[in-house]
Order: sequence, then structure tokens, then C-alpha cells
Amino acid sequence: MISEPELEGEGTGEGPPKGAPGIPAPRDGGGDGERASDPGRAASGPVAGFQTPAGSGQAAGAYGSAADDGPAAHDGPAAGSETIAGTRPLRLPAGRGPWLWALGGAVVASAIWAGGLYAYGETGPDLGGYRVSSNLCLDAELPALTGLLGKRQSPMAAADEQLAIDRAYCTLTLMPGRPNEVKNDSRPRAYAGVDIRYSLHKQTDPGPEFDATVTDLAPEGSLERRVLRIPDLGERAYLVTDPSGDSPQLKVLDGRAVISISVGRMAHYTEDPATGEYQESAPLDFSGVESAMVEDMRDLMTALKR
Repeated sequence: MISEPELEGEGTGEGPPKGAPGIPAPRDGGGDGERASDPGRAASGPVAGFQTPAGSGQAAGAYGSAADDGPAAHDGPAAGSETIAGTRPLRLPAGRGPWLWALGGAVVASAIWAGGLYAYGETGPDLGGYRVSSNLCLDAELPALTGLLGKRQSPMAAADEQLAIDRAYCTLTLMPGRPNEVKNDSRPRAYAGVDIRYSLHKQTDPGPEFDATVTDLAPEGSLERRVLRIPDLGERAYLVTDPSGDSPQLKVLDGRAVISISVGRMAHYTEDPATGEYQESAPLDFSGVESAMVEDMRDLMTALKR
């Protein structure tokens, strides 16, 4: 029979009587506390976090040590701790998605660049139908100039074909009359010298430099040159003249092609065998030569596209 003082001591929370087995208090909240309070489950075996023998580390690994306090000790697997089974949940590295998008974009860009490079290597730039000229003197028939200044004499041509640029050159003489039929003719003759230049730029665009190089370099004190824009001829065309009018030059830019025709008035000096004096021929009349140059330039541009 238990006396009243003993009952009072038990009611006051002084602890169980001596020799009574200790029962661990269940944790607050969560399903584990409910399992610990179930006598049936407590008898079936140790519950993680309550009856694990010291030194096994299972309880500390599952929920943290007994000394842990606050939310971090009870966050569970969502806070990054191991699960009851002792394994971590599978997680993808942070930022994996954007890196995959960047890698995919780089692959697509490389494919587009390679495709463009392949197309350029197969077809090259747009040359506007222009071709290389193996003999510019044959391509430049110059019907307007020959009708005005005389027949063609002594044509000489040169050509050079490179990966970046094709160039062609022609020089000839226009002389009035029929000098080949006159023998031992010591009379002075006037004639015109014609230079034709053609360049086809296959890798770089000559447009940005064309206007800056319309006039040729000349020493200080040379005659001032006049530059006149010629409409409706290629992409841009300029006629360059000096006050004497002895050497007009027509330059045309048409896409990747640059063509020029220069005409110079020349005088032929001969020695009079009777007196030993040199005689100068009367200069050629250059009236209408500029219009003839424009007309022959149009024909040459058409011929270089055939």
C-alpha cells in the first residue's frame, strides 16, 4: 500500500520512484513522435532517433544530434539532410539548363557560319556578270574613238589572274589617215595614245576607295584637274580633265569592276632632211572625244560581261 506522501511526491513531478525504468519522452510533432507513443511499435524494435544504441550514429545522421535545436534540426530531407534510408535525393547541378541552351546556340551558330563559308567558297562574291579578260585590246573595240581619231595601231595587251583580283591592260595608238600605205613618208603626224585598264576585285569591295583614288597623284605644280560626274554609267563614273584638254580620263565603278579609259593627244616630231629642223604636226582635234569615250565605255562594259 502506497502512502499519501508518496502519491504527493509523484504528483509534484519529482520523478519516478527509485528503481523504476526510465521512458524517454517523445519529441514534439511529426510522425516519429506518434510511432514512439505506440506501444505496439515500440515493442517491435528500435525506432530511429530514440532507441539507437550509442555510437551507431544512425539517429544523428537521420535527424541531427540530440543537442541540435531550432528549425535546422528538424527540417528533414528538404533541408539537404539524409533520408531515413541514409541516401540523399537526386539533384541536378544548379544552372544546368542555361548552359545547355548556350551550348546549343553555339552549335547552331557554328553550323550557320560553316554553311555560309561553304556557300561563299562554292560561288564566291557576286561579280555582276563580269569575267576575266585575257586580251583587253580585243574586248575594247572602241568604235566611237576610232571613227573620231583614226584607226588602231600597235595594240599591246597584258593580263594577270589572281585569287583576289583579276587585272587586264591595253595600250594602242589611234592615227588618222593610212600611214601603212605611205612609204618613206617624213611628214609629221599627229596621233592619240589610248590606255585601258580593267580590274575585277573578287574578295574586297573597291567601292569605299574608288572616290578617293579617282585622280592620279601628280607632282606639285601640275595642272589642276577637274572631276565631272557622269550619270547613268555603271555604279559611279567620273570624267577627269585638265585645262589643256590633252588627256581626258574616264573612270567607272560597277560593283566589283573598275574600268578606265585614258586618251592622250600626242605629237609626232620628224626631222627635215634638207634643213635638219624638226617639224611638229598639227595636234588632233579632240572635239567630241569625251562623248566618244563614254560611248566606248558602255560597249566595253557589255563585252566584259559576255
